[in-house]
Amino acid sequence: MARDTACGNGKLASMHACLPARPVDDTERSEMMRLPKIFQRAAAGAFLLACAACTPPREAPDRLVIWHQKTGAERTFFEKAVASYNRQNPGERVVALYREGEELRNSFIIAAVAGQGPDLVFGPSDNVAVFAGTRVIRPWDAVVGPEFFERFTADGIVRWEGQPWMVADQIGNQLMLVYDRQMVERPPDTLEELVELGRKLTLRRGDQVERYALTWNYAEPYFFIPFLTGFGGWIMDDEGRPTLDTPEMRAALQFVLDLRDKHGVIPRYEDYNTANLMFLRKRAAMIINGPWAWSDYGVPERSMLALLPLNTGTGLRCRPVIAAKGYCLNVNTPPEKFALVRRVLDFFTGEDVQLAMAQRLFTTPTLHRALESPAFRGNAVLQMALEQSKNAVPMPIDAKLRYIWDGIRGPYRRVFTGDLTPDEAARQMQREAERRIAEALP
Repeated sequence: MARDTACGNGKLASMHACLPARPVDDTERSEMMRLPKIFQRAAAGAFLLACAACTPPREAPDRLVIWHQKTGAERTFFEKAVASYNRQNPGERVVALYREGEELRNSFIIAAVAGQGPDLVFGPSDNVAVFAGTRVIRPWDAVVGPEFFERFTADGIVRWEGQPWMVADQIGNQLMLVYDRQMVERPPDTLEELVELGRKLTLRRGDQVERYALTWNYAEPYFFIPFLTGFGGWIMDDEGRPTLDTPEMRAALQFVLDLRDKHGVIPRYEDYNTANLMFLRKRAAMIINGPWAWSDYGVPERSMLALLPLNTGTGLRCRPVIAAKGYCLNVNTPPEKFALVRRVLDFFTGEDVQLAMAQRLFTTPTLHRALESPAFRGNAVLQMALEQSKNAVPMPIDAKLRYIWDGIRGPYRRVFTGDLTPDEAARQMQREAERRIAEALP
């Protein structure tokens, strides 16, 4: 797809042309002060940069801009869908612009507060609380009627404080166990089986390990969550307070550490790319990863999916985080553009797009009709992914979540460098998450 910018014609318009034609008024200044402190500190430096790539939504009535953070095969699929919409609707133009996850969140908030930004922003459901709390998005019931929402499952309409803020085209991101069919005849169903099978699958030649039983990006807390939930833990309570300094956190940390140091079935330290390459090169028999990678693994021909194991000690299955991903509407998009917004939303969340996305990217649809279609119900891989999504924890819709993740990350990684024990790490995670929340949120 041809590259474009939100300022038009593939060329970056001048900063002056993209800035508001009037000073920021008292209402906007008040809205800026509602931002988390981290955004307030960044706003002065990022404002001009953000606005330089933004046309106010009302200035292009037949042109709709979407910011997204899709990568890899998902991005390719999306760009083809955009091209298809533009071919079918020659009097209109949808422009899709990629932004890295954190950049997308920060730049959108700053731009929208200034009356700028894209018409739609696509991302995960955990953005909703921050966007809605800073009043930079408009609830969807101002644009579409009840009959539109009835097409979707409850997970497909992301609500916060009772209002619908996001329309999701997929439920996904669930981690699953993927195993190489040539090496693994039957995947482990319990943590005990994982250890037992792991010892058999790990191949050593003297002091060298030629093949590990299991690999995954365990350096990142998101990929640790299934083990935390399997031991009965979680990262926050119903009020959004961190719940990290717990026996469950300590037990889960110790289990993963033992997989490496006691049982020797996982590599010493893994990042995402290294783990991915190890599995692709058959230096690991199994990997824990999400649907964005399954097509690269040759699922279902060369590899196959399995549910994450059961912890027989707690009676709980290891459950990953699952998240809806979808579209939010910029509060600055004017009512005269709502008809175009509805047409675009109908297309990109429609049955044809959702089913095609499920077939190619292993996502779970959010439309009732798509879930009930023979194409979805008859696909063994998609049904397995659906089963894992039923054994998953929904991503919380809470502005505190990002600070809890950040609080976990440092102490968590220091467990695997030998600098902290699980007990010390759990205490430090709790203190760090509480500190970050107190500093960042009013």
